[in-house]
Amino acid sequence: MDAGPTENPQVAAPAPTRIVSVIVPMYNAARFIGQAIASIRSQTVPVAEIIVVDDGSTDEGPGIVAAAAGVTLVRKPHSGIGDTVNAGVAIARGDLIAFLDNDDRWLPEKTALQIAALDRDPGLAMVFGHGRRFLDTGAEERVLDVRPAVSRCSGLFRREALATAGRFGTGEAHEFMAWMLAAGEAGLRYEILPEIVFDRRIHDANYGVAHKDDQRRAYFHTLKAALDRRRRSTARSPGES
Repeated sequence: MDAGPTENPQVAAPAPTRIVSVIVPMYNAARFIGQAIASIRSQTVPVAEIIVVDDGSTDEGPGIVAAAAGVTLVRKPHSGIGDTVNAGVAIARGDLIAFLDNDDRWLPEKTALQIAALDRDPGLAMVFGHGRRFLDTGAEERVLDVRPAVSRCSGLFRREALATAGRFGTGEAHEFMAWMLAAGEAGLRYEILPEIVFDRRIHDANYGVAHKDDQRRAYFHTLKAALDRRRRSTARSPGES
C-alpha cells in the first residue's frame, strides 16, 4: 500500500509499567478477526491483554478467537456496539485502554507512538493518529485515502478519561461521537499524531456501507442531543444545581 505519512518513525521506549488493554468488539467477523488479532500482536511495544467481546455472532468467529492463545473471549447476547464495548471496558485491567474493530488493523508502531505521546504530556487524556482507508474487494486491497482519525480504533485512552466521560452510548450507531462530545464537555484534551496508526477496511459488510441512512440519522440525532445538553447547561442560572 502507499504509505502517506510516516509509518515507522524512531520513538522513545515507553515507561515499562504501562498496562495496555485492547478491546475488540466482534459480530460475525470470521473473515477478518484473525487479521485484527495478528495486528495487535505485531505491536513493537506489546500489549498486556486482548479482550474480544462477541456480540452474539452466528458465524465461526468465536471459535477462531477461542483457539487463539492469550486472548480472552467474552460472549454475550446481541445488543449492539455500545454495550459490547462497555462490557470489555468493565473487565479490562489496563491503565491505558485501546479498541480495534473486528475488521480493521493496527500498524506495528501504534502503541509505541501513542504511549510516548501520553508520557510527553501528562495532561493528555487520549491520543489519536491518522487512519488509512482501503477498499477490500476480496480479490485485492486498494488504498482510498489517508486522513486524521479521531475514532475509537485510532485512539489510546487513559482509563481516567473513560471514567470521566462515561460509558459509551447504547442503541446508537455513533456511540463514539456521542462519547467524544461528552469528553469535550468535560474538558478532556487530546492530540492527533501525524503518523498512520491503523487501517480502516471498507468492504461490502461494513455497517456504514449497508446502513447509510441509519448512520446519517444517528449522526444528526447525536449532534442534536449534544446541542440540547449544552443549551440546558447554559440556560441554568449560576445558583442552580
